[in-house]
Amino acid sequence: MGTFKKGILGGFSGKVGTVVGANWRGLDVMRSLPKKSGLNPTQQQVEQRQKFALVMGFLSPLTHILSVYYGNVSGTSSRLNNAVSYHLKEAVIGSSPNFMIDYSKVVISKGEVIAAKDAVMTAPQAGVVKLDWADNSGQVLAETSDLVLVVLYNIEKAQFVVADGAATRQDMTLDIAIPAAFSGDTLHAWVGFANMAQKKAASSVYLGSLQAL
Repeated sequence: MGTFKKGILGGFSGKVGTVVGANWRGLDVMRSLPKKSGLNPTQQQVEQRQKFALVMGFLSPLTHILSVYYGNVSGTSSRLNNAVSYHLKEAVIGSSPNFMIDYSKVVISKGEVIAAKDAVMTAPQAGVVKLDWADNSGQVLAETSDLVLVVLYNIEKAQFVVADGAATRQDMTLDIAIPAAFSGDTLHAWVGFANMAQKKAASSVYLGSLQAL
């Protein structure tokens, strides 16, 4: 892959002849077209593609969350790339073709701020999931004003509910409205925090699962 400065034609995107142009991280780049291979993929390649499709299918609705709260940008690797890499290595279980996500290994935010303490999830009434946690402000970059990040995942419907910034660390509780159609479904949950003053995040905590009322 090569980079080039804008000439009389400027940058370009898409295929032109035997090269492909694109803009990557603010740079105009071009690369040659990939050569088609007549070889059948190995079993390892097939399994890696299956895992990648599984992870991307699961994480895609959370792209906006991962791009902001998942660790730090490292070299040319974005937060999203780091999240995908982690989940491919750590959060996929089972064997081909029946790979599955290990929800206990899912991480939706990552950072050096201290994580949620004594966080629990309950379903006190229909259409509501309640989160409670202890206020551990003052420990390892944590502040009372840290914003809570909660992600719920309905495994039957493969749908997420995200509550971003709806409460602070010192509030110690949050009621999250869920669709009526979720009644009877299994929900998995994760909670994290974002220290807005220092632009840092806390690694998310997996809260387990419950049946929505």
